[in-house]
Amino acid sequence: MIKILLIEDDLMISKTTMQLLSYENYHVDWAKTGLEALDCLSKQFYHLVLLDLGLPEYDGIDVLQYLRKTLNLHKTGVIILSARDQTKDKVQGLKLGADDYLVKPFVFDELLARIEVVIRRGVAHSDEEVCFKVGTLTMFPQTHRFFDHDTQIILSSKEWAIIEPMMMYPNQIFSRDMLEQKLYDWDDDIQSNTIEVHIYNLRIKLGKHRIRNVRGLGYCLNTSDGKNH
Repeated sequence: MIKILLIEDDLMISKTTMQLLSYENYHVDWAKTGLEALDCLSKQFYHLVLLDLGLPEYDGIDVLQYLRKTLNLHKTGVIILSARDQTKDKVQGLKLGADDYLVKPFVFDELLARIEVVIRRGVAHSDEEVCFKVGTLTMFPQTHRFFDHDTQIILSSKEWAIIEPMMMYPNQIFSRDMLEQKLYDWDDDIQSNTIEVHIYNLRIKLGKHRIRNVRGLGYCLNTSDGKNH
């Protein structure tokens, strides 16, 4: 089944579009904000993205750049659905990697035809998997595989919950509180030294230099392969 991610903050448009696409036997997920969209795109594969530009938290252009440049998903089809009808907006969207641009309000039959065209072009293949690379580390979040060079590293669920956001945002410092939030789904009883224990175990598996302690702030993934940190 073709999987589509609808990124749209308008409730009426979203509900109508999802109902119509579901009737056409498409599987549709809905992201209401740019941040929700980034989360969806990093965790699972979509054949096609229907992208509004005027989104809360992150603009649609930011989402498009994240999809093409950060996630490196060049085979996922993208159709921009926007009320912005200026030529400069269309040109920008297409130059940044959108496959098509449809101005709101649109006729659903036209949208359906454009979806079929994008899929028929072969820009979306179900065997493409999202991956994140930082130095020699590679993470495949959909299949929970983690590699250093070509060697697979086996991580526990809690270790994965800590390293995943670091791999997704390698330049960001994560405080203990932020990392503890990642563990609440696995263990409601978080001990005072829980994060330190899992960081210690991750350093054993990945190398002591991989995770940097930023004094007073938290932890950050070292983007360098050097072992002098």
